[in-house]
Amino acid sequence: MDEEPFPLAHDEIPDVLQANVPPFEEEEREDTAHDYDMNLSNDGNEHDDERKEGEQAANVLVYRPQIDLDSIVNSFSSEALIIRLLFVADVCPPLRSEALKILIEHVKNNTQNVNAYTLIYHRIEGFKRRGGLLNPELIPPVDQHWLETTTAKAQSRLDLLNSEFRHQKDDGVKESIRRAMDDVFHHHLAMGNIHDALKLYSRGIREYCTAPNYLIQMLLNWINASVYGSQWGKLNVLIPQAERAVAEALEREGGSGQNRNVKSNNADGNRKFIQSSKAKLNAVSGLSAMKTGRFKDAADKFMQVDLDSLDYPELLSNHDIACYGTICSLATYDRKELKEKVLLSASFRKFLESEPKFVDLLQKFTSNQFGIALDILGEIKDGLLLNVYLAPILNDLYDLIRKRAIVQYFEPFLSADLNRMAQEFRTSVEDLEKELVGLIYSKLLAGRIDSFNKVLHLQIADKQKGVYEDILKANKDLEETIRSIVIRSALQQQGVFIGAEGHLNRKRRDIFEELEAQHMGHSSSTGHRVLATVQRFFNAASSRIHPQAPEAQQFMEEENDDPDENMEN
Repeated sequence: MDEEPFPLAHDEIPDVLQANVPPFEEEEREDTAHDYDMNLSNDGNEHDDERKEGEQAANVLVYRPQIDLDSIVNSFSSEALIIRLLFVADVCPPLRSEALKILIEHVKNNTQNVNAYTLIYHRIEGFKRRGGLLNPELIPPVDQHWLETTTAKAQSRLDLLNSEFRHQKDDGVKESIRRAMDDVFHHHLAMGNIHDALKLYSRGIREYCTAPNYLIQMLLNWINASVYGSQWGKLNVLIPQAERAVAEALEREGGSGQNRNVKSNNADGNRKFIQSSKAKLNAVSGLSAMKTGRFKDAADKFMQVDLDSLDYPELLSNHDIACYGTICSLATYDRKELKEKVLLSASFRKFLESEPKFVDLLQKFTSNQFGIALDILGEIKDGLLLNVYLAPILNDLYDLIRKRAIVQYFEPFLSADLNRMAQEFRTSVEDLEKELVGLIYSKLLAGRIDSFNKVLHLQIADKQKGVYEDILKANKDLEETIRSIVIRSALQQQGVFIGAEGHLNRKRRDIFEELEAQHMGHSSSTGHRVLATVQRFFNAASSRIHPQAPEAQQFMEEENDDPDENMEN
């Protein structure tokens, strides 16, 4: 009998990590259980959308893990590692005990995050009650001494840093204030107090940053903390600010580089930092777009990430970029874009060099071998479901990929046999018909289904009607151009020229207002014709359609050179 998934909103795991949880005590376990189960916390519906997304991820358990826990440990640090391992423990029973063991050791040895430590053991108790812990002997007992001493040390250190921060603010030295604020921020992260860290930076950091690099680094820290706390809305403001700061830094670096013949080590380090920050921003911008359903924007951003400059253990790995970029591009790019932007991309191709499965998937998709491509997608799905940011939206992306595959499959044909299509897309004819009906109703596929003969026919649009409409439009444009040429020629023959643009606008406005006052522009077809003729007159005379003749240009320049004489005349 399959195990029921642990009822926790996984997308809100980072929010839970920073909750103020008391030290673990046996008698308080039931009373504080609601602090860890976000689905049971409140009856209100203010977080219903986030909760549903978390429940969707929680309802999928992975029993064939295609992931190496050591690779996660080596790829991530700090809060990112906690979030990843906790998610794996929730959705993958075969790796649960090992993931929790690694997680406990990491929290004890590398952080002061008492909240995360307490959360882990409450989660373990939940697994034990439901029989979901495969190897309980791997889990060490609660270290009450570590809890008490770490809590005391962390709070003492925080009080000291806050005192130093207040002292520096009183002194008013911006650089000292920035360093003190940065120390407090990182200590909050080490303690798991994500909201306190975000609140600290929200008070204003720009005024304390005396150099562009300081501003970029603090904005990146703010972005990372926002992702840890699942506050994706903040990224819409923070990422553009950071991108502007990086662009300004690059511009300054380029300008200063032109005036220097010898590059100093400091300049090289500064340039590397800017390039690294740019790569991180492209990566996190793609992640933000992917989480909010803007999959094509996400794919575009992932294609721009520079592998040589990316070192982002605080949030994303190289495998993440390859994975997210491949799946999002398959869901949104056409065949030409997949070839040019993905397979032939000089930057993204570097990410794919260590991911042969993704390369094979892209090649099969672009060569119309959709059956094999869908088989590969099925093979890698379990591994993708263990990715904390991809799992909640993976089904949506797979649906988009399948729809795009069906549409591309039918593009070269006037008709297609549903039996062969069903075989290619690994489904039954009945289910395929339902998919095709949905695509036709959504206007993604122009076709008609012969359900009796099991044939899909291309619905040919009335091309003659479209061509006829294009001809009429071209004829109208040509007629307008010829009329304008004739009017302009007649005006030039009579020596009539229109003056400055501002004067022309005033004259035109006065004439139109006079015509409208006579109700010519609204109550009769004659009025419409008069207005159209006057409009055409001014357009032609002021060279709106064709350039002015040389004599007309010379006349206008003479008129503009001597305005007083013109007034007297």
